[in-house]
Amino acid sequence: MRKFAPPICMFLTLLACTPKETPAEKTDLTPYNGLVLNEIAAHDQTADAETWVEILNTSSSEVALKGLELYITDEYFHDQSIWKAADGAKLGAGERMVLSTADESLVTGISSAAQFVLRLGVEEGAVDEFDRSKAFENPAAAYPRGSYQRVPDGGDTWKNLTYNTLGKENRVFSLNDYHRNAVWAWSSHVPDMMDNDAANLKKMKELGYDHILLNFVAFESANARRTTAFLEKCEELGINVHAWMQCFYKGGWISPVDDENKCYREDLYADIREHARTYIENFGVKGLHLDYIRFGGTASRHIVSAEVNAIGAVNRCCRELREITDSYDEGLVISAALMPEKNSEQYYGQSPSGMGKYIHILMPMAYRYSYGWGDAGCKDIVNWFADNSASAEVWAGITTYTGNDDAGVKGMSAEALRKDIDVFMDSRAKGLVLFRYGLGTFADVTDINQ
Repeated sequence: MRKFAPPICMFLTLLACTPKETPAEKTDLTPYNGLVLNEIAAHDQTADAETWVEILNTSSSEVALKGLELYITDEYFHDQSIWKAADGAKLGAGERMVLSTADESLVTGISSAAQFVLRLGVEEGAVDEFDRSKAFENPAAAYPRGSYQRVPDGGDTWKNLTYNTLGKENRVFSLNDYHRNAVWAWSSHVPDMMDNDAANLKKMKELGYDHILLNFVAFESANARRTTAFLEKCEELGINVHAWMQCFYKGGWISPVDDENKCYREDLYADIREHARTYIENFGVKGLHLDYIRFGGTASRHIVSAEVNAIGAVNRCCRELREITDSYDEGLVISAALMPEKNSEQYYGQSPSGMGKYIHILMPMAYRYSYGWGDAGCKDIVNWFADNSASAEVWAGITTYTGNDDAGVKGMSAEALRKDIDVFMDSRAKGLVLFRYGLGTFADVTDINQ
């Protein structure tokens, strides 16, 4: 009699006889080694702002991009391809490629107001990936002019910065990377600096002026679009824009001391803080420049107590703004314009030693033609500030014209201006600030303050 195998034996016999499926071969991703998603500007929720993604080749060899795609997963798409490399496309060692909605190389924008994941790779695998929820402990939307950046360039750590480095090395801003030469400019000067493909702006950079202190009017809503384009051009050229604020003056002096109630004016400080955050978050400026951070010669009339007085009011403003800039952790600096007088505490409430505890750069407005100073007087006043500025640097503020505001002014030649610059740079000043754009001919200062 034929015996039947138990069911378990039959199952094992059948399993042994069934052909095994061959696993699908995984795509070899090694040809793409070194490619990373390096910087991401996710701005689809911001009007008139492009979305772009920068890919960096961190390897020492050229990489062929054939077959490579960029995929997105967000509230609308699930691993949807939004870019595909063209046949024959390559990326050299250390080179970067920018994909953008502006030139339609990206077929869709990316809104950082919601969670999203970008995957660089092929259908079967990822070469690199950016998951916003994993990159940041507390995910926040990208700033209007900012981006998500690997810092250092091509590294493992992501930062959400208020400014971008489109097409350039990702680097947190540092004064030490630039000449310490600046220019005061009004909002009305922006068109002239941008005309003819920013010819004048490029010339300033060539001459060694790496910072522009741009008046607050430029950041008002009516000028915002023009100013944003200006900031992008400055970023491209390596020029740093600082928002030039008027702290205690708005068409007239505003005392931060409420003498009657014996306290500081909290509404004024709140307004200054709000504007500072707007300049940083909406425009991505590299610094705040405090003008009218003083009293109009009446400081001695506003001494309510040891806790509430003119000097304390000025120092408090400096401290609060320093706390704001430090909170972004991206190298932002604060500078302040000072009256160039040694008795500035009594009249203006400006104590260089007190302000210098919070301000990175003190800029005494040493306008020699307004005060009638000789060379020795110019150096003496700047050296006094340098010796009484606590930990702050001192940059000498000088005019690009002779004469004064009352008697009329005349723009200086580059040669004459350079002679004045040399006088001030023979002092203990660490930098230079010119007042102002549009008057006189700027001198070449590429050899100083490097």
